[in-house]
Amino acid sequence: MSKLVIVESPAKAKTIGKMLGRDYIIKASYGHIRDLPERVFGVDIENGFTPLYEESKARGKNISDLKQTAKKVDEIYLAPDPDREGEAIAWHLHEVLAKANKKAKFHRVAFHEITKNAISKAFQAPGEIDMNRVDAQQARRVLDRIVGYMVSPLLWTRIERGISAGRVQSVALRIVCEREREILAFEPKEYWNFNAIFNSSTAGDYAAKLFRINGDKFEVNTKTDADVVATDVCAVQNWKVSDIDTQPRRRYAPPPFITSTLQQAASSALGFSASSTMRIAQQLYEGIDIGVGTAGLITYMRTDAVNIADEARNACREFIRFQYGDQYVPAKPNFFKSKSTAQAAHEAIRPTDVNRTPESLKEFLDAKQYKLYKLIWQRFVACQMAPAEQLRTTVTTEGSAKSLYEFRSTATVTTFPGFLRMYNIQEEGAAQEEDGDNPEVLGKLKKGYLCTLVDLLADQKFTEPPPRFSEATLIKELESNGIGRPSTYATIVNTIQEREYVNKEKGKLIPTELGFKVNDYLVRALPVLMETGFTADMETKLDQVEEGSVQWTSMMQEFYDQFSGWLTDAKQEGAPESSKATALINYLSGIQSWDAPEKRGNRIYDDKKFFTSIQKQQKSVSGKQWEALMTFLVKYASQLGDIESFCMANGIMDDLRKVQERSEAIQAKRAEAEARKEAAANNPPPQAQIDLVSALDKVEFNPPEKRGARVYDDKKFFTSLKDQLNAGRTLSEKQVAALVKLAERYSGSIPGFTEMASAVGVNVASAAPATSPAGFSAPSDVDLLLKEMSGITAWAEPVKRGRRVYDDKEFFESIMKQKKSGKVLSIKQVEALKKLAAKYGIQVS
Repeated sequence: MSKLVIVESPAKAKTIGKMLGRDYIIKASYGHIRDLPERVFGVDIENGFTPLYEESKARGKNISDLKQTAKKVDEIYLAPDPDREGEAIAWHLHEVLAKANKKAKFHRVAFHEITKNAISKAFQAPGEIDMNRVDAQQARRVLDRIVGYMVSPLLWTRIERGISAGRVQSVALRIVCEREREILAFEPKEYWNFNAIFNSSTAGDYAAKLFRINGDKFEVNTKTDADVVATDVCAVQNWKVSDIDTQPRRRYAPPPFITSTLQQAASSALGFSASSTMRIAQQLYEGIDIGVGTAGLITYMRTDAVNIADEARNACREFIRFQYGDQYVPAKPNFFKSKSTAQAAHEAIRPTDVNRTPESLKEFLDAKQYKLYKLIWQRFVACQMAPAEQLRTTVTTEGSAKSLYEFRSTATVTTFPGFLRMYNIQEEGAAQEEDGDNPEVLGKLKKGYLCTLVDLLADQKFTEPPPRFSEATLIKELESNGIGRPSTYATIVNTIQEREYVNKEKGKLIPTELGFKVNDYLVRALPVLMETGFTADMETKLDQVEEGSVQWTSMMQEFYDQFSGWLTDAKQEGAPESSKATALINYLSGIQSWDAPEKRGNRIYDDKKFFTSIQKQQKSVSGKQWEALMTFLVKYASQLGDIESFCMANGIMDDLRKVQERSEAIQAKRAEAEARKEAAANNPPPQAQIDLVSALDKVEFNPPEKRGARVYDDKKFFTSLKDQLNAGRTLSEKQVAALVKLAERYSGSIPGFTEMASAVGVNVASAAPATSPAGFSAPSDVDLLLKEMSGITAWAEPVKRGRRVYDDKEFFESIMKQKKSGKVLSIKQVEALKKLAAKYGIQVS
């Protein structure tokens, strides 16, 4: 009996194929094979929010192969990941393939780790597709489509065309914007700390900090007051140790990782972005060749549960006992409680075999895989270790002059490291505990000891604003607010950056001007939709759909009934009362001479045509239309008489003032632009800039390349710079740097490139080797390598990482095509080619 198994990725298929053997045909779906259409709405709201799915055109060849294979088998095992997206992929596969083979029996198999034991158990007891989970995924998809398709057009009319809104990412943007505004509005307040060095003849020097004056907490906010305190402290004649308090305490092991905590720890400890962490974790989960075969090294990485399988917990305890001794194993296993919203059937992220230590796998992992695996492994082992035993000593040193001053010293001594021997990573945003650096000295002090003041430092400080979010701390904030789920955190954080609403600078997220504009408009126009509480409530309802306690269509109807009302209100934002609109339209009818239509960019602006359409429309005037009509009032004032009296009589003076201010600002900008143009005419661009542009104008540019949500078009960018120079306008410093960077990519086709770059003020001497990567002294070396690689017949299967599919053969063929067409390879392409050659055993001489 022939059996077909379908997973999402070739890497996963390869790992599972070796475990299942020859009785099974293993195929990859490469993610979703069906989805909502890209260019149309694709949801039938009137008929129960029915999604109008279509098969992926990009996956057409693969879908055809799956259908043909499905026709030849008796059983089909659907084995995508064990979460909502995986369940939906399984359902879509069933819907498509059941039509190709109506007699085949379908099974759903799910596993949280790719090990022989887990795969064997899953295939011995296959289940059914969980339609509640599928419905939850459909509801989320439809929700996001409705919000994206219906809210984005509001942004086009209010801010700029082509930008978009999203149900969850817009709320994440709000969180980042509100934090930035807190920072901008923050006013630092002065305060003073007093740090002393005391000496005990018996114990030695120790540091202390002033914490009470006359038995109370104190605030010193000016230098004058600080000088008074410092003078009085120095006047104290007798200092003594007035109190010593030593308290034992325990620090308990942290729970194993879930998605959010792994992303946070990987950011803090390794500097990985959220998306990089998930991409590398996916590789470790799907399988790595470890010399004795391919094995999944960690459990499923999209999880919000801290549960651990009994077998894995027991194996971990035995590992700790063998490696570190009985004292490191707690009497009872450590158990951790998951959040109420967590998937009970899921496990935490852990190694599939605790005996596979990071060091034993190091030769099989790349640097990033090794670092992430080590982090996961250490956290898992630590979670089953005994608590750390510590002694925290607090010493109070006091003395009196005009006031009684109490200085405090603290020190923590670890008497038994426990889990800290394995894992002691301070996560970003965690509270820092003040501790002295002199535990040995404090341990020698006794109550009543006399001491002397050796030094006093009055340290001026200023309160600091809350820190900007990093990817890790934003994910933590989203999680604490109940926004998003393990499978969406990285996507949310990525999306607000890809849309250029947020920039990442030195690891911190900073809203752009566009981000602020989008956020401000959405918060004003759709306040409830933008509330964190509302978004969290929708996540809860999606969880209820997955549990089966709520029907997804009824949840959608409840949402849409509210949302459609909010949308109507948003469209009417700024709209006038009908009487005011009628009065203005009648008044503007007095315009006899309209300006000729004007083309700006790809659009033609025709005042008369627009006004006529407003006169004829049967619906109310919108806010945007009202702004345009008010602009006409100012623009054609000379034909209309006393516009101020008209506005006063109709109660629209505030609207007039706003339009006048905006008009004045536009006029000022135009005047500034004209001044710049005139200055440019008197100061033509430097000849060096013209020479570099002329040289680059002869280059054949690579075709546009899509990266994430953006399309990078070298030719289009170059043309914009060339047009600026042709118009007599000098390039800015940033534009020159960008031009040189662009030219560097095509430097092989630009004789004298280094000298030209130097002439415009950019030194690329240090970058010169980049134009000829190690092992490639001339283009002929590339030709030689391509010839060698043409003999490769056994190409590796394509690998899916995140949303991208990496296909060695396809990449090589594209390079060959580019070379044959006479185009120059970029530095990155040559480097990638070199790595690919090494992968297939072709050495670079």
